[in-house]
Order: sequence, then structure tokens, then C-alpha cells
Amino acid sequence: MSATLEKLLVMAHKNMGLEDGKIDPQATFTELGLDSLSLVDFLFSVEDEYRIDIEEKRAMVQPTLTGLAALVDELVASKTPVSA
Repeated sequence: MSATLEKLLVMAHKNMGLEDGKIDPQATFTELGLDSLSLVDFLFSVEDEYRIDIEEKRAMVQPTLTGLAALVDELVASKTPVSA
């Protein structure tokens, strides 16, 4: 499990009131009980934590915490300058 996914699981537990240890990272956001408003709130929290901008459409391509973790990693990597 990636560090990003682990952090998202902790954030989901704290921000969404989902029971710790019972969050399936492969479950869709809908299966986790998120409606569109709570999903947007969660994405804002993730954006603040990682200092990135997440397009909701991109987050919904793979609408799971695992998919979101991969997207966050991609966005973080794309904003980090590569040393020569």
C-alpha cells in the first residue's frame, strides 16, 4: 500500500466519519456513502493537504481511494521540478 493511499484512508476516516480499518480502498466513492457534495469536500481536503488541483472529472475516472491515490501521486510528481 502506498504512503499516499494510507494517508487518504486516514483522511477518509477523519473527514468522512468512515470507520477506521473498515474502509475498502477499492470501493467506489458511492459505495463508501459519499454523495457529490461530500466528495467535493473530501477532494478539497486532499487538494489542501497535497497543494494540488484535482479536476472532479479526473477523480471520477477511477472513483476509488486507490484511484485517487494514483491521481494524487501523478499530480504531485508533475508539479515537482526534476533536478538535472
